[in-house]
Amino acid sequence: MRLVSGLLWSLYKIAVIYTLLAYALVYWTPSAHWAAGFVMLSLPVMLVFHVVFLVVWALISPKRLLTTLFVLALGYPFLARTVQFGFSQDETISGTRPENTLKVLNYNVYKFNMFAFRAKEDTLTIRATRQWLTGQDADVLCFQEFYHYDHIPELDFRRLLRKAGYRYEAFQLNEYQGDSPYRNGLAVFSRFPIVARRDTSFTNQNGLVEVDIAWRNTTVRIIDVHLYSMTLNLSDVAAQRQYDGLKRETGATFRLMRRGFSQRSKETQVLEKWIADSPHPVIVCGDFNETPYSYVYGRLRKRLHNAFEEKGNGFGFTYNRLPYFIRIDNQFFDQGKLELLDFKTLDEIPYSDHYPLVGRYQIK
Repeated sequence: MRLVSGLLWSLYKIAVIYTLLAYALVYWTPSAHWAAGFVMLSLPVMLVFHVVFLVVWALISPKRLLTTLFVLALGYPFLARTVQFGFSQDETISGTRPENTLKVLNYNVYKFNMFAFRAKEDTLTIRATRQWLTGQDADVLCFQEFYHYDHIPELDFRRLLRKAGYRYEAFQLNEYQGDSPYRNGLAVFSRFPIVARRDTSFTNQNGLVEVDIAWRNTTVRIIDVHLYSMTLNLSDVAAQRQYDGLKRETGATFRLMRRGFSQRSKETQVLEKWIADSPHPVIVCGDFNETPYSYVYGRLRKRLHNAFEEKGNGFGFTYNRLPYFIRIDNQFFDQGKLELLDFKTLDEIPYSDHYPLVGRYQIK
């Protein structure tokens, strides 16, 4: 037993050093290198690892419990990024929403499951989505992976949203859209006038759309975000039964993730500049394709506050596919100029591979 305990202790000390490195990278975000991205991504796994070793040391070497408790205590500052125990005010209980609040909903809609609809494999989801959207009372809708087509009534989302009161719109435009009947990518719809806008594309459907909204004698800047996609092939990895297939799919996933870390760090530099240039209160929302322990999240957290950390509840997972237990959609806001009243992850809405988020704000 003494030999086993000594061997475990030697391995555990390596894990402690690795965990402290992950803490430093997440807390200070000094590096955008893809290798740092993998280390930061592993932080929740390492925390679970140390919790398991609380039991191990309690059984075979109680004197080493103190080391594990110390390592876990150092991770306390990251608890707010992981889980929240607050409860947002429920408007159905508190009554009518005050007029001086701005309600923002962001949602990666997965092209409204357009491919399954056009193949007649699934016609119910798109109809349920249309009905749900028209029942929302948000003032601003920020979509990622938006899709619209004039000539098919079920896919004519611009007409649907205009009828629902969203008279103002802005899109991520590129050379493939222009005045065509299609819209694809980022989209913002507003009940209040959009007085200025700009957009940029990174790769394919990824990019930024910025709108200035005239609201209650002031202007609020909203930036709709879709950073480079994770493109995790975990279902393909899990489906493999042969070593060669598992090796191939794991290698492909690793390469995609490595490229993603590098691309998103570059895209975040553009986003940070847009935030810094704003003379108005800023809300940044969308699909960041990064966990709360990432370089991207840490950089934004230095400039803005995260709505989930302020008013969220539970773990706030936003991805409706494998691996399920990640939060990659967010709302960030300028706490110096805006007050967050409510925030919710609508994980009961199953129409996409992401869940919608909704936050309610007030000018300070």
